[in-house]
Amino acid sequence: MSDEEVLDYLKSLERERASLDARGAVAMARLSVLRPYTQEYVADELVAELRWTQRFAANRLAESIDLVESLPDTLTALSEGRIDWVRASTIVNHTKVLDPEPRRRVEAAVLPYAATRTVKLTREKLAREVAKADPEGAVERHQRRVPDSSVDFSPDEDGMATMYVYGPAETVRPIFDVLDQCARSAKAGGAKTRLGMLRLDALAGITLGGQLQNRVTELRVTIPASSLAGMSTAPGEAHGYGPLTNDVLHKLAAGDNVFWRRIITDPMTGTVLGVGSRRRHTVAIGEFIRTRDRRCIFPGCARPAESCQLDHTDDHARGGRTSVDNLGALCPHHNLIKLEGGWTLEQPTPGHFVWTSPTGATFTVNQNR
Repeated sequence: MSDEEVLDYLKSLERERASLDARGAVAMARLSVLRPYTQEYVADELVAELRWTQRFAANRLAESIDLVESLPDTLTALSEGRIDWVRASTIVNHTKVLDPEPRRRVEAAVLPYAATRTVKLTREKLAREVAKADPEGAVERHQRRVPDSSVDFSPDEDGMATMYVYGPAETVRPIFDVLDQCARSAKAGGAKTRLGMLRLDALAGITLGGQLQNRVTELRVTIPASSLAGMSTAPGEAHGYGPLTNDVLHKLAAGDNVFWRRIITDPMTGTVLGVGSRRRHTVAIGEFIRTRDRRCIFPGCARPAESCQLDHTDDHARGGRTSVDNLGALCPHHNLIKLEGGWTLEQPTPGHFVWTSPTGATFTVNQNR
């Protein structure tokens, strides 16, 4: 293939992908119609069947339903490959604050533009058109979003992590400016590090070097018995993060403000052999279940077990025992899915869970691994 043919081929693939995404949106909207009494749990079914994350499934489902029901011209443009899914979802999310009539006007103004511009420029165009369509609603929408402000943590690969900050621009921008000024001052003073890392250094200095230095935290670490005995260098795992090398774990342990709770596992099966009790906030059985399960036991849910409920697999009200072979960590949402979502749960052996969806499909979650 020549260079021109390769580029044409890539463009044809993008058009095919967009068409498939349009068909997927229609299918998800149809699935929602087929679950009139359990729509809240349709996303969970997508998580289990398609191995999506909970957030991705919920967002994709909501966007698909909105696209099919409210923006048929955008759906057509996606189906014909004139725009891709990213642009379609951008139009959906930016215009959903509008009433139907102005929303369609904005859609008509943006679609031709989106077909020939980058996603960033499309977002800027949408912001302008939405503001023109409903200038009075801008202040109200801003005030409505303020309570959604948050600071969140997400683990990344290779011992790294991301902290996500979302809030009013008048608050977030000055915070960034302060960090940026500190970084640029360090750069002017001869620092060779890039600005992004210098901003992180400034943030760490302002927070960890100030009043937060006296805060005490607990680090729950799972480590194979063979590593504990010095027979292996297999990495441990910090709860709420994931695998960490022994060197990194020792650096964390060197801090004066960290309590360790050591969880020892069988190096072959991963089964929990013991839980340290330096600090104990719940009864032993609760500690054992949360240590064994680590996260919510619904397939695909990543909510840490520490913030989950201890659920009886066989209902306690029907004689289910309060024991390690009849308990599991379930987040509030997936606790209700058994009552309202048409799902059933079994635990054939301790830590081995079998879910059955409304369609009869089964999904196995083994928390002993």
